[in-house]
Amino acid sequence: MQPVKSNCDSDSILLPTPEPAQMEEAPTGVIAGRDVSVCNNNPCLLLDLPDETESMIIRYLGFREVACLAKVCRYLRDLVKKDHALERAWYRRFPSPHQYQLKTIVTTKDQQQLRDWLKPFVNEDTVESLPEQQKSIYFPVQLLFTNSKLMSQCKTFKLVEKVEIPHFHTVSTATFSADSRHVVTASLDMTVKIYGQETGGTWEEKTTFNHNASVRSASFSADGRHVLTASYGHKVKICGQEDDGSWTVKTIITHTDSVNSATFSNDGRRVLTASQDQTVKIFGRGDDGSWELEDTIYHISPVVSARFSPNGLHLAIFGIDDTVTIYGQGAAGGWVEKATIQHEKLITLANFSADGCLLLSASLDGTSKICDLQADGSCKEITTLHHRGVVTSADFSADCRHLMFAHHDNTVRIYSAAASWQETACISHNWKVTSASFSGDCRHVVTASLDNTAKINGLQADGSWQEEANITHEDEVLSATFSVDGCHMVTASRDGTARIWGLEANGSWLEKATIEHEGGVISADFSPDGRNVMTVGVDAAVRITELWRGD
Repeated sequence: MQPVKSNCDSDSILLPTPEPAQMEEAPTGVIAGRDVSVCNNNPCLLLDLPDETESMIIRYLGFREVACLAKVCRYLRDLVKKDHALERAWYRRFPSPHQYQLKTIVTTKDQQQLRDWLKPFVNEDTVESLPEQQKSIYFPVQLLFTNSKLMSQCKTFKLVEKVEIPHFHTVSTATFSADSRHVVTASLDMTVKIYGQETGGTWEEKTTFNHNASVRSASFSADGRHVLTASYGHKVKICGQEDDGSWTVKTIITHTDSVNSATFSNDGRRVLTASQDQTVKIFGRGDDGSWELEDTIYHISPVVSARFSPNGLHLAIFGIDDTVTIYGQGAAGGWVEKATIQHEKLITLANFSADGCLLLSASLDGTSKICDLQADGSCKEITTLHHRGVVTSADFSADCRHLMFAHHDNTVRIYSAAASWQETACISHNWKVTSASFSGDCRHVVTASLDNTAKINGLQADGSWQEEANITHEDEVLSATFSVDGCHMVTASRDGTARIWGLEANGSWLEKATIEHEGGVISADFSPDGRNVMTVGVDAAVRITELWRGD
């Protein structure tokens, strides 16, 4: 398969590389007034190997090394191109859970949807040649790499507003499905709205349904075919997509007191709800599409949060008390208590790592604990971290090698497994930190603050973190998030703007576009395929803006 061509320079790459070495010419010089040429009789062992062996060796190299190799000589450049080595090395930079998320962008789109997706950044010939190229097993990775490269090469984006989703009160949640084809919004006006993307890129309302109280959350299942909503009242609703594209409420889960959290398992086959009534309910989806109660867990206090581990083997529950309780599936199929993590004061959070092997807990006692979850469901404490103040948020990087805490003292601190979970960076702001997140490739961190700034720090070769950008707004920055490929970032501010930034080849960050909302922007996020940005305004309006090549 030939590489995807475009109206951008298709030979450039996302990261800077050294100048190519010239192997074709022998070194020359002047000795005793005579011109001499040094003959190199040592063969290049790599070039003497069979093609299959060369390909296997190249697959062990990182992205930078492959990019450098392609610049050495024509033969190696052609070998890298033929084997799609550059695209595959780029893809390997992402942890495996994130690789699956990236590949979903391509594999869930049909040919026409792929054409619509590429159209803003490539020429017509490339769009029409897609059916022939889709036959290759490397097509998803190659297309993802090429799309990321084309967007990175653009110095500016042209903004095309596609739809505005109105609500009558504050929007609590606005989320894309994993395939980027649907959006769900939930509001304090007690409504949930689902919009879908049509052929050609337009967005149409698919359904609106009501709760009997303000809606606190709404989320998609992994396959995008179900939506889970929870109100500040007693009910959780599961809405499913029919074969004709319509959406209907499938199941209503009822508690006797307020629902505090409702989440899908990673495979979308189970739903977990936690309530003030001191119970956790687990519902499972049968092969016929029906949802049935599988188990009810009774807790010693009102349950603040309950969530599945990413691998589905465990669930963690904490309430208004000082313990986190770990459950695993028993021999009879129900969920049984396996372990507890004890603190001295109330628990504030409990998060799993992306591989489901680690659990982080944090407490008002000023400590956090990192525990290793064993195959039998038991829990082994690795370390206890001591903080200067209350932890407001914390999460693992996707590769499970780093851990980031936001604190009440206006700092974000990073701890790394390579340093035995000791602090490796402290990012300071002058006021409260509103959000902090890792990029998908775990190479960058972005923090946002009420001090009107957002900061991007990059991981260095020695394991330290270095500030790469200090972004200033005219008012408080309420959120900052990366695109799925980590090449772009968007900030949302009360100054009425969401600003899109792109990573340049020299490591700097360039502002590429500004989306405006009257009154301020509460949040902004990219669709998983990176083609759209969804912004939530103070005016309770949600906008979807499509990005087009602007230069």
